Order: sequence, then structure tokens, then C-alpha cells
Amino acid sequence: MATGLNVSRSCHALGHGKTGLTFVEVMISVLILAALLAPVYKFMNSAVRDTERFYVETVAISQAKFIMDALMFQIPWRAIRAGNPARFEDPKAVPAIRILLESLLPRMFGTGYEGPSAGIYLGDGLFADKKGFLYRIRLKCVDLGEVEFTIDIPGKGRKSFMQKELTPKDADGNNTVMKKLILEIRWSRIKGVDPLQDSQSKALHLVAIKSYLDG
Repeated sequence: MATGLNVSRSCHALGHGKTGLTFVEVMISVLILAALLAPVYKFMNSAVRDTERFYVETVAISQAKFIMDALMFQIPWRAIRAGNPARFEDPKAVPAIRILLESLLPRMFGTGYEGPSAGIYLGDGLFADKKGFLYRIRLKCVDLGEVEFTIDIPGKGRKSFMQKELTPKDADGNNTVMKKLILEIRWSRIKGVDPLQDSQSKALHLVAIKSYLDG
């Protein structure tokens, strides 16, 4: 009997000696951990936003360069017509030029560039990159009128020419030899949001002059 009593008392003593975490202690631990991780989360969240900001800006700059290169070196002078947005149409209706426009314009402006009829396109569209960010792209074309050119002619000195003396009238009835191209690309930093619906959207502008080189 004595032995049994001693065992019972020993077990009872061991039960009172157990240690553990109370609910309050667990909550305090969670709060401490959250306080330690909050700066890390804030830093990571800021890093993600900065990465996306750099990404969309890089895409916008790359797209702007692509469009300007296409305008300056691939699309013929006569196919870029004045307007806001600019109009793309080959007055000579050369099949190869039409195929070129049909191939380039979706890559330049995305969607929404279709004109009022077949063979006529507009420099305006909504471009989406592979991550789902959206860019509004618009091209304005202005015919520069009354441009005077001055050259030195050997034995005759300096002589000035007006542009109407250098080129015949184009399909729009103008003697234009220079076009001013104004490109705007606007984007949102929020994936899937149209920049026109975002008050915090950003934009870049490029301006170029294209001269008459068709001969």
C-alpha cells in the first residue's frame, strides 16, 4: 500500500510540473513576429511595385522606338497622312504597301486602329504587353507648310526655294515636303487598367520630322 501511494503522489507531482504556452503567450508571440516581419513585407511590396514601374516604362520606351523606326524607315512618306490621329493610306494603292501596313500597324498600335473603310487605318490604338499592362498609343501628323530652303549654288551665290517649287502636290493637295510626327504613349501601372481610366497614368512623347524622300 505504501508503494502504491508513493507512485500516485509522484505522478501527481509530475503533473503539476508540466509547462506550456497559454493563449495570451501565443498571441504575444504572433504580435512580436508580425512586428518583425512588417518592415520586410513593406520592403518586398515596394520592390515589386518598383519592378513593375520599371517594366512598364521600359516597354513604353521600347514600343515608342519601334513605332518611330517604322515611321521613319519602313512606311513610305505618301502613306502617312495628316491628322490627329494620323491616317495611314497609300494613295497609289500599291498592294505591297497595303500588306506592309496590315503587318506593321497591329504591332505598332495593338487594337482599335481600323479606319472608316478598307485600306485606311488610324494612328490610334490600345496595346497590351505580355504581362497584361495596357498602353494607349496615339500619333498626330502635321504637314509643315511654307518651308523655305536656302542653298549655295556655285557661281550664283545663295538661292532660296519654297517647298512648292521642289515637289508636286500630294494626294491631299499640298506641296508638303516635311511632316511633323508627334507620338504619345500613355500607360497605367495597374495591370489590366486602361490608362484613360487611370488618373495616375504616365505618358511619354516623341517628336520627329519626316522629309519627302520618295523622289
